[in-house]
Amino acid sequence: MSGTAPAADRKPVAEGGSRREERALRAAFAVSSTGDWIFRFALPLLVLQESGSAMLAAVTYAVEYVPYLFFGLVSGVVADRGDRRRLIVGCDALSAVISCVLTVICLTDGFSLYAVMALAFLLSSIRPFHFPSFQGLLSERVPEDRRPVMNAWLQGTDSFLSLLGPVAGAAIVVFVGPAIASGLNAASFAASALLVWFLRGAKAGAAAPAAAPGEPAASRRGAVRAAVGSIRPDFVAGLRVLAANPAVLWGTVLLTVTNFAMLTVQSNLAFLTAGPTGSETSRLAVALVAQGGGALLGSVLAPALLRRWPAGPLVAAGMGVLALALGLPALSHATVPLSAALFLSGLATSAIVVPWRTYRQDVVPEAYIGRVVSVQRTVGFALNPVGAVVGGLVLSSLGPAAIFLVAGAVQTAVWLCAWRGPVGRAGLRPAESPALLAAGAAPPTRTS
Repeated sequence: MSGTAPAADRKPVAEGGSRREERALRAAFAVSSTGDWIFRFALPLLVLQESGSAMLAAVTYAVEYVPYLFFGLVSGVVADRGDRRRLIVGCDALSAVISCVLTVICLTDGFSLYAVMALAFLLSSIRPFHFPSFQGLLSERVPEDRRPVMNAWLQGTDSFLSLLGPVAGAAIVVFVGPAIASGLNAASFAASALLVWFLRGAKAGAAAPAAAPGEPAASRRGAVRAAVGSIRPDFVAGLRVLAANPAVLWGTVLLTVTNFAMLTVQSNLAFLTAGPTGSETSRLAVALVAQGGGALLGSVLAPALLRRWPAGPLVAAGMGVLALALGLPALSHATVPLSAALFLSGLATSAIVVPWRTYRQDVVPEAYIGRVVSVQRTVGFALNPVGAVVGGLVLSSLGPAAIFLVAGAVQTAVWLCAWRGPVGRAGLRPAESPALLAAGAAPPTRTS
């Protein structure tokens, strides 16, 4: 099969509106991520200051990944069958409401940390539906030749915000309080919902109707029931599409283990830098700014690297650099060497993420992108809570150096598997879309 998906799997892109839609998608991502980055590090620091427990702080950081274990396997089917634009708007609107409730709780004297953590979990439960919908909308609305630039911009924006988010989050908790951080997060979700909603004026391609024009309403309701009943077979079809490409399949496995290695360090970074009481916030800010700076540089370089080298070798090389970055602080985790290692890890992360997402968009048909993304994200996040707990246990029993030794050793094994396996060879030949007919999958009917 050729490198392009069948016509039934692709949506037309309105040339006149593609750049406008691209700018709207960028803006929606930027404003939503701004609130997330502030809040992401504000909550663990708040929990650390209130409880003095490194384990609770690590669990708070990792709680955003847990909902993928519950909802990730069906969220991709929902994203592929539904109107992705409306799904994103609904997710952002509900997230804004939950953030407002969290703001009210944080304004209450003697608030419960467990109530805060429960609401954080509820807020995180929406993300499994938002992410595949956004990735699918990107595949719908952004022309293929613009996707490397778009992916690099999204990764660069996220990296740039990681420079400012930790500093702002720490400052808000220390000087103003967590309620302001939650309020900013609510405002960012509301703004993102509005930006995506207004895409309706320049829609690139309409989703297929649930029933043919002229069919009675009862038939349309039957189509909705059929869509709900087809979640399982649609999900299985998505798995077959994923498994049809060895590089995509093995990349999913290796990135899962990479996430485990990174979370052993990342979830304990507040304790490692800010100290047991969370008082040395400047060290945490310096370390995370270094990491964000490396990721920003990597995202800037990624499109140029993709023009010179295939995606697979770039991903494998990034995994090797990441193994070095995770292991080096075992020699010294003082502020300067740790920050240098985090800068290198951020650079490697972008060198992995941008080529990987671009390759995935090239070889996975648009009709299945939501399911493939959700499966990969669910599997990829499966070990994140385990990594956070393992990191906390290693830190408590063996000390900081052991965390970096474990993370570096695990990531070294990942790099060897990537370099010698299908991932390292991805893109060396013209990209081939998964053989849908051979996989027994038929494009689903989209419901508007």
